[in-house]
Amino acid sequence: MKVIVFHSYKGGTGKTTLALNTAINLARRGFKTLVIDADLNAPTFDSIFPDVKPKFRFHDLFVKQNSTGNAPKSKELPINSGMDPKLDIIFADPKPKFGQGLLSMDKVFHAAVLKKLLETKKEYEKLGYEYLIMDTSPSMSLASINAIIIADATIMVLRPNQYGISGTTFLFKEIYSLLGALKRKDFMIFNQVVQGTPKKFITDWEKHFKKKLDVKTIGIILCDCGIALNLLHGKLIPDESKNVKFIQTMNSIVDNLLEELSKE
Repeated sequence: MKVIVFHSYKGGTGKTTLALNTAINLARRGFKTLVIDADLNAPTFDSIFPDVKPKFRFHDLFVKQNSTGNAPKSKELPINSGMDPKLDIIFADPKPKFGQGLLSMDKVFHAAVLKKLLETKKEYEKLGYEYLIMDTSPSMSLASINAIIIADATIMVLRPNQYGISGTTFLFKEIYSLLGALKRKDFMIFNQVVQGTPKKFITDWEKHFKKKLDVKTIGIILCDCGIALNLLHGKLIPDESKNVKFIQTMNSIVDNLLEELSKE
């Protein structure tokens, strides 16, 4: 099983949209896929999947075992998305409390969480999942750091602008490098690129992250008003017949991702 973590320097980059579309793309290719809403500061799955009612949520794995000793088993968390039989999902706490549970700054607690995450990763692999997608909180919370540590690949989603590029560069240079690799591969997706952006700009962005940080770009997505309109209505999975270009771009991104992850 491969763990793929979607991350960003700041919110509003389209990270959740790309995480979910990557997951559904993998499921439709026949891979048993699990996607976790691990964006603990701003969980979204309850609004995206209003008809799916989970019994347990991601934080229950950690919080309940500390408070009552009755934590659910890992296999009790996934629930089918209703979009594809191969796609299961895990919800986050819809009403997160800052400073508590996974949003705490208690390093001892998060060390225990990391241990549990590693155990859970093995358990989901035994259940037959081939890909585990995690949509994490932007910037560097302790929970996001744990997700990156267990990842086989991270995908940094960047809406290109000067402060976004500078902030993302800082994360890679000062934070990611400290976490070590553990055979992890880091990738970039430039999202919501303004139509008409000079090709030289895009080439320079790619070169910047590849030459300075050894981070390869696996996708460039142009800003699409149709997709933006879908998002206003909470529809993060575009209609294949109406958003052909976006679907083609996602197919290319997943092709690139699978190719890179197949390399030794």
